[in-house]
Amino acid sequence: MNTGRRDRSRGARLLLCFLLSLGAVLAVVPAYAQVATTGSVQVVLEDQNQGRLPGVTVTASAPDVVTTRTAVTDGAGIATLEALAPSADYKIEATLPGFRTFTQERVLVRSGQVTTLHVSMGLSTLSEAVNVTADTTPTVDVTRAIAGEDITLQLTESLPTGRSYQSYLQLVPGVMPDSQISPGNPASRSGVNFKENSATADNIGGSTDNRYYFEGINVTDPYTGTFGANLNTEIIQEQKVITGGIPAEYVGAAGLISTVITKSGSNAYSGSYNYFFRNDGFVAKNDHTTSTAAFNNKDTAFTIGGPVLKDKLWGFGSFRYTNRVEDVTAADTLQFLREAETTGKQGFAKGTWVPTQADSLTFTFLNDPQTRSADTDGSVANSRIRQREQGGNNYLLSYTRVFSNVLIDGGYNQHDAAISDFAAVTDKSRNTVAFQTGQVRTLAEEQLGGFGQNFPETRPTKQAKGSASFQWKRHNFKTGLEWARHEDHRDLQYTGPDKAQYTSITNRFLSSGGVTAGNISTGAGWSTRQFRTSTASDFNGLIATINTLPNRAAFYTAYDTDRNGTITPAEMNDSLIFSSTAGNPDSQINYYRIIQTAPGPQDTRVQGLQFFGQDEFRMKDLTLNVGLRGEHWGHYATTGDKVFQFDWNIAPRLSLAYDVKGDGRQKASVYWGRYYDPVRMDMTNFAGTATGQSRDEQVFINNQWVTYRTRGGPTTIDGFFSPTTKTPYTDELQLQYEADLGRGMSVSAVYYNRKTRDIFEDFDPGLYTEPSVYGGDINDPNTLFLGWDYFGWTAANHPAANFFLGTLPDGERNYNGLELSFRKRFSDGWQLFGSYAYLDATGNAISDGNADFAGDVLWLDPRAVNMEGVIAGTIKNNFKVGGSYATHFGLELGGTYRWNSGTIVNRTQFASSRRLPEEVTTAYVANGVSDFWVAEGAIGAVQNPSWGQLDVRVQYVHTLKGRLTGEAFLDIFNLTDNQGAVRLQDLTAGSGTTKYLDEFQWLNPRNALIGFRVRF
Repeated sequence: MNTGRRDRSRGARLLLCFLLSLGAVLAVVPAYAQVATTGSVQVVLEDQNQGRLPGVTVTASAPDVVTTRTAVTDGAGIATLEALAPSADYKIEATLPGFRTFTQERVLVRSGQVTTLHVSMGLSTLSEAVNVTADTTPTVDVTRAIAGEDITLQLTESLPTGRSYQSYLQLVPGVMPDSQISPGNPASRSGVNFKENSATADNIGGSTDNRYYFEGINVTDPYTGTFGANLNTEIIQEQKVITGGIPAEYVGAAGLISTVITKSGSNAYSGSYNYFFRNDGFVAKNDHTTSTAAFNNKDTAFTIGGPVLKDKLWGFGSFRYTNRVEDVTAADTLQFLREAETTGKQGFAKGTWVPTQADSLTFTFLNDPQTRSADTDGSVANSRIRQREQGGNNYLLSYTRVFSNVLIDGGYNQHDAAISDFAAVTDKSRNTVAFQTGQVRTLAEEQLGGFGQNFPETRPTKQAKGSASFQWKRHNFKTGLEWARHEDHRDLQYTGPDKAQYTSITNRFLSSGGVTAGNISTGAGWSTRQFRTSTASDFNGLIATINTLPNRAAFYTAYDTDRNGTITPAEMNDSLIFSSTAGNPDSQINYYRIIQTAPGPQDTRVQGLQFFGQDEFRMKDLTLNVGLRGEHWGHYATTGDKVFQFDWNIAPRLSLAYDVKGDGRQKASVYWGRYYDPVRMDMTNFAGTATGQSRDEQVFINNQWVTYRTRGGPTTIDGFFSPTTKTPYTDELQLQYEADLGRGMSVSAVYYNRKTRDIFEDFDPGLYTEPSVYGGDINDPNTLFLGWDYFGWTAANHPAANFFLGTLPDGERNYNGLELSFRKRFSDGWQLFGSYAYLDATGNAISDGNADFAGDVLWLDPRAVNMEGVIAGTIKNNFKVGGSYATHFGLELGGTYRWNSGTIVNRTQFASSRRLPEEVTTAYVANGVSDFWVAEGAIGAVQNPSWGQLDVRVQYVHTLKGRLTGEAFLDIFNLTDNQGAVRLQDLTAGSGTTKYLDEFQWLNPRNALIGFRVRF
């Protein structure tokens, strides 16, 4: 395959200069780090006259983790204890001959953060020591500008939450509500919260902009950008969630970064066994259906951990089994559809060897195989159900060494993930039927035939990484390097007698003589559309094929109505009538089909190198963090050839944190940084499928199926990266104030401004480069025409492809947000948190790096009329509060309340399996060309209802014998049984029996979960 040539000299020079400047540090070790899984404690030692004390020996240890660190204060009286596993139970001890020993217990250490202690040591008169209570432990990191939250089992096991690390994200300020249908990927800040390319009702509440890590293993799915693995929540030591102010040592994200750090065991044996259960008997009557859907949910797990060799070798293991059997009801008629069973198994094993206090070697294994017998989405008809097999094994080997003022860290990991779908019905072809607004029908009538394909697929990832940090005077230098390789192994096979998937027109139009091409192409109110004469790539591809057919003359006789030797879209709109049912699998009117013409596996990969370097510099009460992050990704085709190599993307990250009172308890910070969003593997497949399976898109014309586009195969590449393609990025400015109020309480206020630019899309190769196809005045002051030079080619020298992949001109999204939060950590038997988030988000494109539809037609161009507005998925106001109280006799009460002002989305039409903004019904001239533009006011037109939900937990803990305790709890979700609407139909043509602005999703009725646990 041809590849785009890029000028990399500037990026290479930048990289070389940067690496040379950090050469002293890089010489220590091949470097690492995409996420931090450990934290630090900085101890400032003074004598009774406030003079700094050098030479003080400081030690940190905790009973629930295996890390112990010792450091000596420098000339400024500062000791930094690095690479500490997260724990809220550290003991800090400081000793110096002639001074009283200082001890502080229950010191909080969080991953990626610094806990600063200011300690005064008095002269020794006897052998007395100074002990400080935990209430004085600071909870504010005064050295960094990071925004987010750390989540511990102390919090989640006291609150009514789901049994997944994804559900815990709802506790974090600013994180938006999940999808009720397929939860787990909530949006945050500038993470896009709406999916255009969704054929179901599940297109709100799922973001592809988050990053998920287990112990430094990147388990983000490289194809979808969503979470790619599951685990037993009982093994979590801490879940660190970062939403903003991200330093260079972390990968950037338009959404959030979630890092799960697991337990390692300790010198005391510990373990647990639990069983959780719920079924439809725990569910209140559903106000929106005549019957309650039956279900049965079981969840059981055990953990065990302890020393293999005391003080040297520890182990921790877990296994979890889940099973859910549920009835699925239709989203439109609310009638019973089917039963679906989901079974999951989650294994975990971790061994940690510490031959010396300075060395640590860890091996981690986890897996999460899961099977599902049928779709649980009620907007999927029974004929369309698929069976799913997913999950895989994950391995991590890591090594850490601390010596003197240098910390090194390295590791290798492998993440194997399967996500395979198999059609339940294989003897019938998939057939989606198009209806018009006002035609009464059900989802079952719109969705005929089977799922249409069997698709076994695995997406393995391999990573090697290393890092080094070096303290010199007031500087803390950090640098890291990571190599990563993502693969996608596919073998898509269409099912049905003719290996085709159809989009047909309902045969109800036969009585009126059929439907013209103009009606379905440019008319409004269709439930679905595929081939359109108004889409240049569709129409031009069809004419190109017609011109090669042996019966070409018959087509020109039928459709060149003015007999000038050219068939125009206007001529075809009037003369092409869809009215034949010949050979249609369900006797509907033939319109469109995509047929598999060749089978075969398809293996692609993405390979990249990432580095970072930063200097954290202290100047009295100021801490300046200056960093750079570089990313370099290449995409490889099914042939093994490189189809595209992105330039080095260099992202600066800068922050200034001020310790307001100089006591480590109050900070004001400012941050500016850039987060790149590398193009995902779905685009590798788009541009790199040159062998294996191929498909033809066809339209029924002149009593035969005619191919107008081929997807896959070597003849015409489906997508081709243009040489000028840039990596999308988001710039963030953040202002933050945070204060420790004492007794474990803190408050925070964060303002942020984010700008997303260089948005990625695919383009019709003719529409934007050929004046005749553009069909308007290319010299108009507001023209949308781009020309070949925009993509990096000339009219005489460019490749052939169905689509060019590139950067949307002037595409942008702008976000202004405010987050206010309060947290009181557990002490004195109670804990509390609360947050309020405001978001104002506007822009002209929601394309999210997955080649949606904006470059295929002029009317969705970001520069086109009526495209600016509120970004679909925006939630203006988001409030959450929760807490728990434990009595002295074992009873504990907990609860959460969440409220939001409702999601704002577009007024939409359904076309090419997408929910696109509604078009006008009559074409008019704008931007120098006549088109059916987006209707005025369609962007951000639908305000979904606000809603709130109260959940509570009642828990009883009883000591059975010694360290053996028993627990029983009851979670009640939606205690007030609020079954109000959360979603209105945004399709103007409706879907099934639901009409535009009809309520069609509601809060689930009150339901409960009961659980039992034994610990030792």
